[in-house]
Amino acid sequence: MISKFRKSLWILPLLMTSGMVQAISIGFNPVSQSVTTGDTIITDVVISDLGSGAAPSIGTYDLDITFDDSHLSFVSTSFGNQLDLFGLGSTASDILTGAGVLNLFELSFDLPADLDALQADSFSLATLTFDVLTTNSSALGIVVNALGDSLANPLTADVAAGNITSTDLTVTVPEPAVLLLLLPGLIALGITARNK
Repeated sequence: MISKFRKSLWILPLLMTSGMVQAISIGFNPVSQSVTTGDTIITDVVISDLGSGAAPSIGTYDLDITFDDSHLSFVSTSFGNQLDLFGLGSTASDILTGAGVLNLFELSFDLPADLDALQADSFSLATLTFDVLTTNSSALGIVVNALGDSLANPLTADVAAGNITSTDLTVTVPEPAVLLLLLPGLIALGITARNK
């Protein structure tokens, strides 16, 4: 009776850890940027907390990136290389599907075993470039339409938003009235210096 109890205590930690699920995260890097109107900004869509030399790895994703299109204008996308480890290619696309919605899709052609063994545990899915149009603050959001492991089994991820804040770069020019108030003081200093 005691030996069965001891065996069950030894198996308990194994049962507890088998039900744990690894939390995958998707977000922006940098999370927040402060820029001026007219600047071009670059931000990475980053996935992290994957397996290190083991599953889970990413074999496909379909994401919508949301932004305020009155504040930001989408310029281009550069996809990362972790879904194309051997240069076999992947199906990748970026499409503006609506006002302020950019769809990113990629499907790897690499073997599942290679993705599980060689894919980094944290990497950039894509690098996005935007032009800043106006002085404003714009949230960057991520909607996960689909996220699949190396065998195309569905995965879930925690999503973190980003933020772009822009200010107008203006130079303050003194008003003529201020200069007129300073003029008598400057004349008085000149006369005092001349008298000495």
